[in-house]
Amino acid sequence: MTPTFDLLLTGGLLADGLGSPLVRADIGVIGERVAAIGDLSQSQAAQTIDTRESVVAPGFIDIHTHSDVSVLFTPGMESSLAQGVTSEVVGNCGISLGLATAAPEFSLERRWLEQAGGTLSWSDLSGFLSRVEDSGCALNIATLAGHGSLRKRVMGMAQRAPSGTELAQMQQEVGLAMQAGAIGLSSGLEYVPGSYADVAELTALAKVAASYGGFYATHLRDEGDLLEESVAEAIAVAEGAGLPLQLSHHKAERRRNWGKILSTLAMVDSAQARGMDILLDQYPYTAYQTSLAVIALPLWAQAGNPEDLAQKLTDSDLRSRAREWMGELESSGGVSWDAIEIASCPHHAYVGKSITTLAQQVGCDPRDFILDLLAEGTGWVSAAHFAMSEVDVERILSDPRVMIGSDSVAMNPHAKSADAHRPHPRSYGTFARILEHYVKEKNLFSLPEAIRRMTSLPAQRLGWSDRGRLAVGAFADITVFSPTAITEHATFIAPHALATGVSSVIVSGQLTWHEGKPTGARHGKVIRKK
Repeated sequence: MTPTFDLLLTGGLLADGLGSPLVRADIGVIGERVAAIGDLSQSQAAQTIDTRESVVAPGFIDIHTHSDVSVLFTPGMESSLAQGVTSEVVGNCGISLGLATAAPEFSLERRWLEQAGGTLSWSDLSGFLSRVEDSGCALNIATLAGHGSLRKRVMGMAQRAPSGTELAQMQQEVGLAMQAGAIGLSSGLEYVPGSYADVAELTALAKVAASYGGFYATHLRDEGDLLEESVAEAIAVAEGAGLPLQLSHHKAERRRNWGKILSTLAMVDSAQARGMDILLDQYPYTAYQTSLAVIALPLWAQAGNPEDLAQKLTDSDLRSRAREWMGELESSGGVSWDAIEIASCPHHAYVGKSITTLAQQVGCDPRDFILDLLAEGTGWVSAAHFAMSEVDVERILSDPRVMIGSDSVAMNPHAKSADAHRPHPRSYGTFARILEHYVKEKNLFSLPEAIRRMTSLPAQRLGWSDRGRLAVGAFADITVFSPTAITEHATFIAPHALATGVSSVIVSGQLTWHEGKPTGARHGKVIRKK
């Protein structure tokens, strides 16, 4: 008998991605798409997978990643595949590797590439996306156009408002990025040079993205003391530009700000009542990870690249003022140096240790240790800051408008460079943690609802009608997992550990992960804005 299907998944509990109750059914796949759902027991297939002990769901969509850093050099994206992720959105937080150039302002981006064994071989977003397609990728990739990168292309690191000519050039850059396939505009207003932009600049650029049907995703200007003001700014930009708003990795940093998310979620309620389209994403951890300078220094003391920051810190007056500011932050309860741990640093012996421990080892004040380390200017220093409340994490997760975004970089735990730094465990565990800890253990929401947050909700934001759900005619991006066995193994101490419990992952109809390991298939697509 001639096979009816290329691939047949039999007997599984199907989650449609829309939050409906699970139902037992078979799925038949022909080519890249789902061809049939139901009782297909009389059908033949070129390949059949018994899924009777598993949940069969749409492939998970990670709405917030930075995997543009790794996709060309870690095309297997094993850390994501092992969790059931089939699509990732890159270019978040105002940072788009595809918009990097040979200009000095992009030295950090070029260093990231060099550490992975590559070089900058494109000049615009279109060239970058073509490189991804030519290289092949295990997952689907979509990208935002990063405002910080666009600003660097036009204004470098200038700490001022753009001239009329410069604003027009940035608008043109947004248009070119959207034409190349970007799905929207992202900003990272806690980072330079994005932090130098005001509402007028951001609104002008967001209007261009709106004209192409894009949305605005923002890493807020401040996620702590000025959290509410920063949410108000984001709403003003999106409302002024007339486009949907995505509040990235929503949280309240530092103990004195815990509970503010009740106010910010109410602000979202109010904006939605006026007709605004606002959604949010979150990773399920109480620590964030970013540049040590962003965590520990005032904005006016920061600079974009390690070399720039080191040069700034040669100014004894600036260093003295920064040290005083850091002392005030500590005394007011804004930071505990013991809660900050080095994650990536040229001094590998520092990795995994707290600022307090390291300062004690060399016999100095923690503030001086930080300033001395950053003054070396020899490389990127990142740190994990254990600064969020688990109560807040659960409150945010409980909101039905919140989808899951890892804020991570896809990795291969067996790569030679894996031990060179300590990534946040979210790279390996975000989606597994949701299913294991917040569904199975804490019963914070149902399994179908959790899957909705990982599938159709991000697909809704992205405008994808043929992904994020299991339906006839939809792309066959499918995840098969055990709801009782799925487990996060990554920790802050030992982060390079793949999740387990996902038995099969199918991307564009091709089996890409099977029986706990990658198949080597590279059928992911670059999904451009239509």
